[in-house]
Amino acid sequence: MRCLVIVLALMTMFLSPWLPEVRACPDTIEPSPAVTAMPASTTLPVRAVSLDLSDLALPQDRLDRLEQRMRDAGVNMVGLSAGRLDWSGFRWSGKEERWSAGVRESGRDLLANATQRFGRWAHVSAIVDVFAPRYLQTRPTQRALDAAGHPIPYQASTHALVNGSFGDELIAMIDYIARHYEVDSITLTELFYYQEGYGADDLALYREHSGRRDWPRTPRGSINIDHPTIGAWRSAILARFAERAAHVAHTHGKQLFVDVRVHADAPQHEGRRSGHDYALLLQHADRLVLWNYFGLNGTSPEYTRDIAQYVQRYSADRIIISYGLWADRNAVVSATDLQRAMIAGQEGDLPHAWITPIKLMKDEHWQTLTSVWRSAAQRPPAATPPRQSPDR
Repeated sequence: MRCLVIVLALMTMFLSPWLPEVRACPDTIEPSPAVTAMPASTTLPVRAVSLDLSDLALPQDRLDRLEQRMRDAGVNMVGLSAGRLDWSGFRWSGKEERWSAGVRESGRDLLANATQRFGRWAHVSAIVDVFAPRYLQTRPTQRALDAAGHPIPYQASTHALVNGSFGDELIAMIDYIARHYEVDSITLTELFYYQEGYGADDLALYREHSGRRDWPRTPRGSINIDHPTIGAWRSAILARFAERAAHVAHTHGKQLFVDVRVHADAPQHEGRRSGHDYALLLQHADRLVLWNYFGLNGTSPEYTRDIAQYVQRYSADRIIISYGLWADRNAVVSATDLQRAMIAGQEGDLPHAWITPIKLMKDEHWQTLTSVWRSAAQRPPAATPPRQSPDR
């Protein structure tokens, strides 16, 4: 027996380099007691673009050409629309009535096909849109109300999100994607409240958090939506939801990104009036994607530098700046202005960029991406600053 044990031990030592690595099945991973953000990679600057459901439904030859163009430009992260709670871009088992038209008509799982295509060479993030007009049409009591009491047809109330069935179903959607699709991260978009969310159920939550008996009011008696106590309450509530979403994503080995707003006048105000306190969200999210939509906000492309310099306190590696191509009056941001903004971001030591939407990109925009990113790659890398505690 002793000789047999010795022989087996020697065989194991000899064969171990050739034995396959044993990996735990994701479904067996036990969630950690406390939800913490997963470390973001510092290897390469993020160079992302996003595709919506209509892009994912393009014929294969057009997707082939688009993919090649993305690779030629240096893209290394692709955001893929997973749709909404009521309009999914994937074949959600048991929720067939919620499949989008592109899924039903083509018979394809748009998210699965795109993940397989782009995941071979890029980080893939499934974008989950929080708006749900079809869902709320049949559940009107869960709709958000604006400050004048009018219903918002596409947005659920704050209460429905954090304490209601709407939020539970949204978490179930995130769980389904994280469990069944080979994506690297989940991105939450449209998760904000500013002019929305002033119903009686929301007021009850606000009173509980703030200790006030009523909404803050203007001299004329209307709700003062810019009062800091509302922004502080919204931020705490949305961070609570982000914690639930992060727990689900991390359980399945995915990261969680959250789209956030940027103040148009002063970066230090962040997006707090919309419920986007960066420090609170970063307690759970792995990265924030800042909406630098200067074409809509009336800010200059160079304002990007101020934003980039401000967010250094949160570690630049956890912040991606999203450069929106939308402009006023249905116009498109010019390639020149996009270049100015991207260079300003790099001058502020924030190299991570996300361009959206891809359908607005023209030849000159692609040329801008290639030029700016190639120039950045030729410069010596800047030292990564140490992680600092947020300055509140």
